[in-house]
Amino acid sequence: MNAAPAALPVPSSEEEATASVRSLRMLMLLCMLVPLALLGIFGYYRYLQVHDEAEVRLDRALRIANEHALKVLETNQTLLRHIGDLAGGNGAAGNQDRARLHAQIRELARDKPQIRAIRVTDAEGALVATSRGHPPSQGQWAAALESFRFHAQQRGNGPLFFSELTDGGTVFEMSRGRTGPDGRFAGTVSVSLAPAYFARFHADLSADEPGLAITMFRQDGIVYSRWPPLRLAPPKMAASSPVLSRVLRGETSGIIRGVSSLDRQERLLLFRRVGDYPVYLGTGLELGAIRSGWLREMGLIGAFALVPVLGLLIAALAAMKRAGQAREAARRLHQESHARVQVEEALRQAQKMEAVGRLTGGVAHDFNNALMVISANLHMLKLTQPQAAGKQTEAIARAVDNATKLTRQLLAFSRRQALSPELVRLQELLPSLKDLMAPVLGRQVPLVVVVAEDTAPIKVDLAELELALINLAVNAKDAMPASGSFRLQARNAPPPGLMPGPAVVIEATDSGSGIAPELLARVFEPFFTTKPVGEGTGLGLAQVYGFCQRSGGHAEIRSTPGAGTTVAMYFPAQEGRPPPPQGRDEAAQSALDLRVLLVEDNADVAAAVQPVLQALGCTVRHFDAAAPAIVWLDANPSAVDAVLTDVVMPGAMDGLALARYVRERHSRLHLVVMTGYAEHLDEITRHGFEMLAKPWNAASLARALRAAGTGGGQAGDR
Repeated sequence: MNAAPAALPVPSSEEEATASVRSLRMLMLLCMLVPLALLGIFGYYRYLQVHDEAEVRLDRALRIANEHALKVLETNQTLLRHIGDLAGGNGAAGNQDRARLHAQIRELARDKPQIRAIRVTDAEGALVATSRGHPPSQGQWAAALESFRFHAQQRGNGPLFFSELTDGGTVFEMSRGRTGPDGRFAGTVSVSLAPAYFARFHADLSADEPGLAITMFRQDGIVYSRWPPLRLAPPKMAASSPVLSRVLRGETSGIIRGVSSLDRQERLLLFRRVGDYPVYLGTGLELGAIRSGWLREMGLIGAFALVPVLGLLIAALAAMKRAGQAREAARRLHQESHARVQVEEALRQAQKMEAVGRLTGGVAHDFNNALMVISANLHMLKLTQPQAAGKQTEAIARAVDNATKLTRQLLAFSRRQALSPELVRLQELLPSLKDLMAPVLGRQVPLVVVVAEDTAPIKVDLAELELALINLAVNAKDAMPASGSFRLQARNAPPPGLMPGPAVVIEATDSGSGIAPELLARVFEPFFTTKPVGEGTGLGLAQVYGFCQRSGGHAEIRSTPGAGTTVAMYFPAQEGRPPPPQGRDEAAQSALDLRVLLVEDNADVAAAVQPVLQALGCTVRHFDAAAPAIVWLDANPSAVDAVLTDVVMPGAMDGLALARYVRERHSRLHLVVMTGYAEHLDEITRHGFEMLAKPWNAASLARALRAAGTGGGQAGDR
């Protein structure tokens, strides 16, 4: 066809001329119809693509807003539990107790922009303490509040409660009830949150997405915040609105194309529940704006297409060739654009997970310092007040242990936890994890644990193993939304593939929907997930696979659609038996008889550490910075036997620099470096210092100081 004009013969008769004209006209007609048809096909394809892209952008914005809100609410829930523990069952009835409680909650509210106030009330609704001022106003302040009435009816045992907007629409409360030692209702603990805090975050999120609307609302439709604000919008969503009607039917997430009940604009709407809280987030884009953008794009494409169409009318063959080249270029451009979008999406996901990792690492550090103070003071309470030991102190000790495990899981998730492999017997470990995994699976999915008696020990990091099993439990639960079964089985097994030596396998089997055979080869890839958009990060099985690899093992998966899935984790079998667990205070029974230089900038931590050291038979000299500690140490080199230092301190020299200085100038001294910052663990280990990770107990401190003494002053040269 490209050579048609040159190949046409000169007409020798009227019939031939007519036939040539007819052929040229037909060719010209085709030259107009084909580009128009292509433009129409591309326009329709592009219309569908624009809608899909809008859904992806909305879902990304919703996930970011949801994760932000979830972290805030989880932090506040932790605060409520902590303040409830601080308040105790009787509401701290004494004036001194109330003043101390006020100071504690005021400190907890500091540097938390989402919090307007923290309040503790008694069973009559009177304020016991508040972060705003002390003493609090008298009278039954909370008796008429919606949250107080709710908790009073529940007798303090109900769930968390989220109130309506109060104080002129500037705050809403997140509260929980308190019960006294006798089990009766003892009052409430509440945190007042500022909707403006969420609105500012949503405004920043909307800055990169023109036309994006974000709404945060309670399960019954009470609106907490909107962005952009709507001046005449009602404070509560209509029950017949597209989003609330589905929420009231029990749906926790969804996508809707409908008319918003707030501004009557036709929108593409997405909504999702924030964790297990009765709070939802919704994002929306006007369909009219999406269509307008598509029309502008198609108009621009049509304008550019007009020139080649005119060229086609003048020179049909050249235009046809040019059109073919343009189509090929568009195809390559589409392929390149699609590949670029995939790479950018993976990069955004990696950046998001890095941000989450940093956040969890920071939260874990703050928890570590708080747990450090609690653990040290609990140890001193047991030593100085043995008559006070009982169920309450044991409950505190268990809570400290559980919180310590939680921080290890947070650090393992963020890859900021130094691996601590230890020899474990699965016959003892797996049954003990049932209490950890059962809440993840829920009541409708029973958990069965079977461990063969002859199963050999394995050497793994316990926090990583717990995280891997939780990830498998979450996947199993998602595959069995109604009901099913989940089974953990451990036994000796032949090694898979190239894995040398005998092996131990832990198999996690569910009775869920299974995975299609063509997808099995990809399930261990990071960010790959078979779950619907927004319901999975694609990192759970990737963590399982990476954990097995780092432990010297291997991971495999077997699945049959409709019949369930089995994930097998293989680990090298070990010999011997794990050492018996050492009691919390067992290592701290014998006196150390050391003179210790303590360098710690946190006054609360230092005040908690000094009595513990003294109880271990040490005399203590404390400095809150490295520089004055060095000056004193150089002037009194024989006045101390050991140096115990934190890492992060004010001034030009941190704890690691101090440790290097002591190792170079005073090599005879015992040297122990402690930290709650996960980022420092590997660096401390790399320098060869004896490390003590916060939160530690007296036994860990005693062991660390003895280990440092055993290694001598040259611990860094090992």
